Amino acid sequence: MKRSIFIFLLSALSVLLAVPAINIVIAPSRDTINLKEKSFLYNMDFVSRWTAALLYPIGISTYPKQVIIGKDGWLYLGDLYQQTLSDDRRPASASDIEVGKQIGTATEAWSAYLIGEGVKVFQIMIGPNKGSIYPEHMPSWAKPALFNPTDALLAETGEEHYIDLRPPLLAAKETHREALYYKTDTHWNDFGAGVAFRAFAQKIGKSAPELKWPSDKVYELTRVTPRSGGDLANFLRLTASLPDDAPMIYASSLSVKTTQTDFATKQVLFQGGNPGIGAPAKPLLVTSVGALNDKKVLWLRDSFGTSLSPLMAATFKEVLQLHWEQAIKPGGSFTQLVDEWKPDYVFVTVVERDARTPWFAAYPPPGFVPKGRDFKAVRTATPVGANDLVQGPSENEYQIKGNDAFVDFALSNTVTQSDAQYLNIDLTCSGNASSVPLQLFWLEDGQPYYDEEHSARFSLRTGKYLINLRTIPKWSSVSAIKRLRVDIDAVNSCTHFQLNNPSFG
Repeated sequence: MKRSIFIFLLSALSVLLAVPAINIVIAPSRDTINLKEKSFLYNMDFVSRWTAALLYPIGISTYPKQVIIGKDGWLYLGDLYQQTLSDDRRPASASDIEVGKQIGTATEAWSAYLIGEGVKVFQIMIGPNKGSIYPEHMPSWAKPALFNPTDALLAETGEEHYIDLRPPLLAAKETHREALYYKTDTHWNDFGAGVAFRAFAQKIGKSAPELKWPSDKVYELTRVTPRSGGDLANFLRLTASLPDDAPMIYASSLSVKTTQTDFATKQVLFQGGNPGIGAPAKPLLVTSVGALNDKKVLWLRDSFGTSLSPLMAATFKEVLQLHWEQAIKPGGSFTQLVDEWKPDYVFVTVVERDARTPWFAAYPPPGFVPKGRDFKAVRTATPVGANDLVQGPSENEYQIKGNDAFVDFALSNTVTQSDAQYLNIDLTCSGNASSVPLQLFWLEDGQPYYDEEHSARFSLRTGKYLINLRTIPKWSSVSAIKRLRVDIDAVNSCTHFQLNNPSFG
């Protein structure tokens, strides 16, 4: 018994001495050795690294949720991130089709909203998952299905606002020996990014023929340089033992000088050349000297924009960059940036696995445009009832006298979504409030009573403004409206107001 205890203690002591010794021996340089830090002395990463190195040749990943091992030195992302593998492998379901429809209608609403704010072009480009371009290097069980959720999304959104980059990348793969994606990283390389940007330019050029684009030479391959393993190799702790190739294009040698500025604080963060920029969590303004177009771009992007960023900076003088998640999440800054910065173009770059994120199905706030002489009313509603309101001395004048103030209006003939693009609600407060929170209800043929499903809450601009109906949630599914109800929520800010008869046009 004593002998067993002695052997155990001796073994434990040997391990305690061996781990620091190993960390000292394998330290990359003398500067990284810190004998006073337990985190250095007893770091067990080398065990993970040695285990991964031992299992890698037989195709076994030590972290299969993060990375799977393919053929010929290729690594692929696992299911930890948006169920990438599982979603790509399965055929699209009815739920996927419904998600695509929701995102498609929301995208149309955003387009209408942005046009109302002066934006000339709004486009979303999807950076394909690596497995969508190089399925042949994946394990046979992991290859994408023929019609997967991404296909369902793009089938529903259409091509007006979405750029599917899979076809141009697949075509380029057939004609170029060099890989378009890193073997050991999630992302496309500079060569693949060049193919993607060229396809993006061709699509945008159709909507904005006034724009100039980089010459064909910019996309040509100049050299291939070695680099250490990428993010997927890092998951296995094998960045040093799994090197990769980095194809370079002429874009890296363009004579463009950039300045990176924190948009909020105006602090200059970088001045110099035109490097790749990681996806910023805060708005980052990149100003270029030598850009082809003196235009302003709001670019919502992710890490797939890193290799695109030098090309974007070379093309547009001012590019305001922000991770799309920070912009479109609940309470995000998308509309604030559009309103404050007034971009000429709005582009979104999102990796395929994130393109079906529910936030892309969220609607913008209602879009307003000034009522001009060219507005032609096709239907006008007349009041048929009111609640918690007292009629004022003049026509259409009201005083709020309760907590549930609304005016009910009827249409002489029903109106459909194809009949009208705008709704005019001409409301003016005696206190000169610039906006009033309200809830708009609509009653369709066959609908017995008003309900929340057929309504929208928003802050109405007072005065002569038109509401762009394409920016109203659920408006795309409207059939035939026979009545409207305007509920005024601003009990304190607008207790005395004039509300003219609403009209569609």
